Amino acid sequence: MPDPSDHLDVAELVRQLKVSRETFEKAFDIFVDARPSELTRFKALALRRQRRSPLEPGSERDRADVRVALEYAKANGFLGELCSTAGATLFTTAPEGSGGVVMAIALTGDEAARRSAQITYEAIIKDKERFRDPDEVNAGLMRAQRCTCRVVVRQGATRIRGTGFLIGPRLVLTNWHVVQSLLEPLPAAEAAAAGLAPAEAWRAKADSAAALGVEFDFTAHAAQTGGVTRIPANSNWLVAASRAEGSEHANDENTGVPWPADVAAFEPFDDFVVLEIAEPAGLDRRFYDIIGEEPPIPQGNMVLLHHPGDYSMRLSYGSFDVKPKFAKLLGGTPPKTAARVLHDANSIGGSSGGPCLDFDMRPVALHQAGVEFSGDADITDDSGAPLRKAVINIAIPLRRVRLKAGAAIQARMGDLRALKPTFSNGDPLIGRGELQEAIAEARAGRVKILIVRADIAGDGKPFRAVGKSFSRRILREHLDASQHDVVEISAASLMQNAFRTAGAILDGVSLGLSARLTVVDDKTLPADRQSTEINDIVARIAAELKAELVAAARGRTLWLVIDDLEKHSLPDTSTRALLDRLYAEVSAEPSLRLVLLGLSDVDLPSLQGIRAKRLDKPLTHLDSGRVALWVGHRVDGRFALPDVARECLAGVVTSVASSRVSETFSMTQAVAAIVKNDLDPHLKKRMGL
Repeated sequence: MPDPSDHLDVAELVRQLKVSRETFEKAFDIFVDARPSELTRFKALALRRQRRSPLEPGSERDRADVRVALEYAKANGFLGELCSTAGATLFTTAPEGSGGVVMAIALTGDEAARRSAQITYEAIIKDKERFRDPDEVNAGLMRAQRCTCRVVVRQGATRIRGTGFLIGPRLVLTNWHVVQSLLEPLPAAEAAAAGLAPAEAWRAKADSAAALGVEFDFTAHAAQTGGVTRIPANSNWLVAASRAEGSEHANDENTGVPWPADVAAFEPFDDFVVLEIAEPAGLDRRFYDIIGEEPPIPQGNMVLLHHPGDYSMRLSYGSFDVKPKFAKLLGGTPPKTAARVLHDANSIGGSSGGPCLDFDMRPVALHQAGVEFSGDADITDDSGAPLRKAVINIAIPLRRVRLKAGAAIQARMGDLRALKPTFSNGDPLIGRGELQEAIAEARAGRVKILIVRADIAGDGKPFRAVGKSFSRRILREHLDASQHDVVEISAASLMQNAFRTAGAILDGVSLGLSARLTVVDDKTLPADRQSTEINDIVARIAAELKAELVAAARGRTLWLVIDDLEKHSLPDTSTRALLDRLYAEVSAEPSLRLVLLGLSDVDLPSLQGIRAKRLDKPLTHLDSGRVALWVGHRVDGRFALPDVARECLAGVVTSVASSRVSETFSMTQAVAAIVKNDLDPHLKKRMGL
């Protein structure tokens, strides 16, 4: 019996080719290399053909080369396999009645079936749906689950709930109508000065941050086990906003004004809010960078992640290709506005703000609302009670959010897009997400002074083997040595008067540099006195110190790292005055940065009102939670790894590490060693690194 692929028309396949020469070559060579016998790759076949019948570079030559390759595949028995596996990617749909070939029935041995059917790939595969790698889809869905949160607005004893998702290390996107009660219009003069259109001119009400928060991991399992992660809003939480059009949730989920007669009315309004939360959850969970990469156009099949009603996170399948009867809502087909897109995934109150993802698990739209015409709901909850059903749903294309709020998002997002999972030598970099974020901010000049508390053990004493030394190592890892110079100084060398302290700092930068300071007699700077004369001397020393530091930077950024501040308090009055002035000078000087390690009093008056960032959250040795987060960073979506698997791996690591702890080998060191030597090699192998 002849092979089914014998009936494939190579000439028709060439006419239906829709990809570039390079793409076809890559697909063809994959099948050649996979055959058990040694066969010829595309370039060699094309070269032979060119030698026989020379052609100028261009489409005619490409078609000739592709035809030779397809004939070769047919002669060697793998044309059918090539077409059935890669056909949807390589070839277009054959027009009705054109006699064009393509798959399924064409590859069957039933001659009658072949003759009775117009064969196209799309007889069984949708035009817009490609073959997907299940690992990629699973990994994308798990990422979406980690990025999606419930947004909670507290109003006395009541709660307004919606959904949101991460679009930055600390940024969450949700609907304007979810947080509407916490907003008030921006005065016209301020809106004009900021260049904001009326729909976008909003500000947060005073003290509203206390009423706003988000909840990650609100899944059925987490809700039962207490694993929900709650993060409050930042004090300056509003980043950007655009209100809803009048017919969309004007008052609440059940009322509104009539649908606009002209859908152009939607254009100024996009019903979104970008809010900032108090912790960099996006660094731990990854976030969707809608600024760095333009979101795809919403079309085809889709998935909605949301928190409907009082339920934990749910997933609803649907499509943006809704029934024709709904097309009139947006002015017909094609729609007369790009401000909204329709979809038919199920949703109820609480779903607002959920991410709409395509089947490649990329976010494409912000779910907004439902339009209910009439009819009884046919969806029930777990107890059998009917739920409100929106006949059709509306969403905001993320391209709209990017267009309107891109500048504001970028300004708030910072420069750190992902945590480093390892040092350059391969050692694991576990934890310290906030420190990495702060270093990136300081590197860009957004902040100038970093205040890092020492890691504190259970007995209240600083860790000795790890902690601040780890902080210094992370600092150097994030800085390019060609652009940044890091100088480390122990607080032990700053125990004398202001003149001696300034000299110690300069000698730390370059030995002998202190000789450039104007000499000051120690007797003029008593340790326990203050006077106008002493203040004038300290001011002169501070000015000279700054000038020498700027000169030593030589066009680079000079980082002064003052360590051991938890061990050595600074008793000398003039030295404290000098450092107070240094804080202000560094804050104003573009080429200088200051890192204070172990400072106990992070609320010094001299550190208020300047560009300083405090990392004063006490840290402990590495635990299973930090290890689980690290595994997520390391894998970085390359393959599907459920949260429960990460947690189990982390539990094993910390359990084994605890058995290796000794007086000279801390828990952190044990965890790091096991991760580097035992866990990471397996992860790298699975990732193909």
